[in-house]
Amino acid sequence: MGQYDLPSQTGVYFINLDRVPARAAFMQDQFTLTGLVGAQRFSAVDGQQTGALDGNGYVPGTGTRWGLTKSEVACFESHRALWQTVVDQGLKAVAIFEDDVEMSAESGAVIAALLSNGADFDLIKLDYSPRSMRFGPLQSIADVPVRPMLEMAPSSAAYIVTQAACRKLLSWSERYSDHLDDFISLPRPNWKIYQCFPAIGVQVIWSKQQDQTAEPVKISERSQDQKTNSGLDKGPMWFRIRRELRAAKRKLFWRAGGESRLKAQGGFIGFIPCADDLGV
Repeated sequence: MGQYDLPSQTGVYFINLDRVPARAAFMQDQFTLTGLVGAQRFSAVDGQQTGALDGNGYVPGTGTRWGLTKSEVACFESHRALWQTVVDQGLKAVAIFEDDVEMSAESGAVIAALLSNGADFDLIKLDYSPRSMRFGPLQSIADVPVRPMLEMAPSSAAYIVTQAACRKLLSWSERYSDHLDDFISLPRPNWKIYQCFPAIGVQVIWSKQQDQTAEPVKISERSQDQKTNSGLDKGPMWFRIRRELRAAKRKLFWRAGGESRLKAQGGFIGFIPCADDLGV
């Protein structure tokens, strides 16, 4: 394994709460493993701090869900603050990690290559998702195999995003009521999103190595305080019915020939494979 200097006007960041240094140490070890030079810690918004969530863009019912917990809003606002940093600093593209991602030794080479080719995509998800999903035909960006994402993914722990994409995300999220996972992977017009195939990262909670990992990394500090994770409002009946109808429409599309057509075109249905040195 070599060392990989980042292309100019790019960056690698991991989002970490100030009060959880054990997770920061874990991620620094991961970047050392991968040979990525110059990865930076980004201070997370802490939903347990008084006033930390003042002035946020969360408005119930404006997105795919009605209610979010304080910890979910804090997570969204942490990523949103980093998107703003990308724009403010004029960076071309960045890799963004949460602070509990086990990384493949191949990650350094893959990330350095993708950061140098930001014109070909908006967002590339790097990590594993703990659910069977549907993807488009295999493609290559910077000699890295990827597949187009066709539906929302239950993970946003590691991804590469361009400055142009950050501008879109910031505009779309002036008001939101989405889990961050859903928000960044929601299929939209003019939104080129891909999954790295195989995945080069996995959250420790899904990893076979979790028994060997320190407790603060396996358990989210963000979710420990019940005051920031209780009182979830699922919204009025009309909103819940509309949400269920939309989900039923998507299921009907795939069952009524959509999956067979996707497979015939070279698509993929199943769990994302991981790099050989990762286990789930």
